Amino acid sequence: MTMLPEFPCASTGAVANAGKDKRAGRGRAAARATLAFAWLAFAGAAAAQPSLDPVNNPTIDYVAPEPDRVNAALPEAMPALPPEKGLKRIEVSATTRNRFAVDPASVSVLGRKIVQFTIVATSPSGVRNIGYEAIDCSRGQAALLAIGRDGKGWTPVGRPMWRPITADDTVNGYRRELARAWCEGAGTASDKPADMMARLDLVPQQYRY
Repeated sequence: MTMLPEFPCASTGAVANAGKDKRAGRGRAAARATLAFAWLAFAGAAAAQPSLDPVNNPTIDYVAPEPDRVNAALPEAMPALPPEKGLKRIEVSATTRNRFAVDPASVSVLGRKIVQFTIVATSPSGVRNIGYEAIDCSRGQAALLAIGRDGKGWTPVGRPMWRPITADDTVNGYRRELARAWCEGAGTASDKPADMMARLDLVPQQYRY
């Protein structure tokens, strides 16, 4: 009888180990694939994130910062109450009997926005009303900051009231004429008090009453 050759057979334990090795290999490959997918997803999400630059990103409402606000304020040393001599008279109305004048020594310019000055209104009987005022050229408004009394000095106004400068203001017409000479665009015509005073002669006054 012919004998068949014998071939070595793998034991049951060897077969089981081989199966485990295959499953472990597949698990490691799956883990690597999952990690690669997660990395791609993270990279895509990062690329899809909008730019945090509010200027160049149209999806963000960009609000430009406001320019520094210039505020009127009483100076640390108030100007002296002016004598009649040396005041610069301004014409306000063809009908008023009061005289209006600015003290050149009191004029100051703040940040090319605001002009502060002493105004003197003299009645026909010689009574003087003195005020330290501010004109905000950037807003077209004016306010009384302090009241002066001859022989008594200045009294600050607790809460200055800013009022629009209008062409038909018959009470404070001097503000209109001063604003026409001192304001230019959204600011003052100059930052030098001497130039501002010179403009009172250069700019024709145009009162209507």
